[in-house]
Amino acid sequence: MDKEKFYQCAFFILGIALVLAVCWWLLTDVHDHGGRTNDIRNELANTGTAQRDAQSHIDNAGQRIDRSVELANEIERGIDEATERIDNSAERNAECAELVRDSESRIAESKSILQRVRSGAQ
Repeated sequence: MDKEKFYQCAFFILGIALVLAVCWWLLTDVHDHGGRTNDIRNELANTGTAQRDAQSHIDNAGQRIDRSVELANEIERGIDEATERIDNSAERNAECAELVRDSESRIAESKSILQRVRSGAQ
């Protein structure tokens, strides 16, 4: 009978160990693979959304940079045109100054001739 008691005791201990293992498994998160899967799915969805937002911001920044480059090119063309007009104006001013000097010398010569004619007539 000792053997029989030994087996009963062993089966009893084994049963208790099995019950404790099942309780531990049920009470802990070991069996909750679905919840973890949902958590991972949600994290991946959030990460995907964040990546799409970041890509959108990058695209917007790229478009703004392109517009800034176009604006800078327009400003450069405007500066070139203004520089050309200033150069043309400076040339015209020099021509006008030469014309004024020529006119002043002709006026002075004409006055001199007129004065000689007046002096000769008197």
